[in-house]
Amino acid sequence: MHPKLREFLKVPAMRPFVRTLVRTFLLVYFGLALFAASCVNQALFHPPREREEIPGQIKLHTADGNYITAVFLPNPKAAYVVLFSYGNGEDVANRYSYYEELRARGWAVCGYDYPGYGTSTGSPTESGCYAAINAAYDFLVNEMHIPPERIVVYGQSMGSGPSVDLASREPVGGLILEGAFLSVFRVVTHFRILPWDVFNNYAKINSVHAPLFSIHARNDEVVPFWQGQALNEAYAGPKSNLWVQGAGHNNILDVATVVYWAGIEQYRQSLPIKTPIGSP
Repeated sequence: MHPKLREFLKVPAMRPFVRTLVRTFLLVYFGLALFAASCVNQALFHPPREREEIPGQIKLHTADGNYITAVFLPNPKAAYVVLFSYGNGEDVANRYSYYEELRARGWAVCGYDYPGYGTSTGSPTESGCYAAINAAYDFLVNEMHIPPERIVVYGQSMGSGPSVDLASREPVGGLILEGAFLSVFRVVTHFRILPWDVFNNYAKINSVHAPLFSIHARNDEVVPFWQGQALNEAYAGPKSNLWVQGAGHNNILDVATVVYWAGIEQYRQSLPIKTPIGSP
């Protein structure tokens, strides 16, 4: 401690002031932590109101007791399966046409719903999202017999959370992040101010061992561009990026259709496995 500060604090009249200041800080801090803990699920998760059954859907049982809706779109010519985790306010039904487009462009695709989204059971939570992607991954590996090195995990916005978490724990062939954040709280605070966080991608990114492709809009109004850029820069493994001009958080594909698909194709071509799934 600086000598002048030490002398300042020795003044008897300052001791009650300092104690009051410390107590006030601690009350505010723990009040903020309690508020964040109690309200995070309601603030973060926004499932679509419409719940639509889709052809070919399957139900996967998760480790926490839910049944999640999933779809698998095979492609006999594909070398990789995209395991897709969508952003907030979406579900498998309203992303289905996008899955079909991915398949037409050389991928097999697996999409799944989070608990409380689509026709899945349960209520959405961070741990529930992890359990859901685990179930989808286990389905691909154990039931569809897809080798882990042929699974490319794609996380869009909120979906970056379960995607980074899975890729940090399980072997995968690649990781695509679109509109990804460092963590949920840091979208608001910019810095870590609480001892815990939600979907802490920044803490997990260097436990991933697969080529990373980051996509982010420079004018993103939901997850600031610097967060996606910082997450990409923090990753020590092989990586590439697509920073999109003139687009926001939810319209990259609409604003930069050609550039987006060219980037996805370039990433696909950069992956090492070229033979179709199931080839000897």
